[in-house]
Amino acid sequence: MPITTTSILPAPVQQSFSYKLLSVPVPNMIHKIPAERKTMPRNGGRILRMRRYNPLPTALVPLGNSGVTPPSVTLTAVDIDATISFYGQYIQLNEQVTLQNQDPALNQAAERLGVSLNILGDVKLNLNTMEHLKAIA
Repeated sequence: MPITTTSILPAPVQQSFSYKLLSVPVPNMIHKIPAERKTMPRNGGRILRMRRYNPLPTALVPLGNSGVTPPSVTLTAVDIDATISFYGQYIQLNEQVTLQNQDPALNQAAERLGVSLNILGDVKLNLNTMEHLKAIA
């Protein structure tokens, strides 16, 4: 009975696989920090209308002990419409992994798609902020 040694094993079995993957640099996505997250109701369309009430003026009239009613102020609001845009991409994997239990290709693809989504959200928030700042100035 011949003895199996490493020299007669096929090449895929002889290779070793490092379980620690090299890290991928990810930018610091800072534009989502002050953002307010909103959710759309199911089948709610593509436009979300939000309302913001304007601040009231400072009350400069002191209320004495005479019981006089202070002057009234009007509460005003601004409606802001947000149109939902859809973005997407996918990774096409056509890979025959030599040792399937050692290659986390699908996990890495899902993680890369998640990072890509976060970068897209950060870039779009940055562009929208700059656009609205130009409109204010």
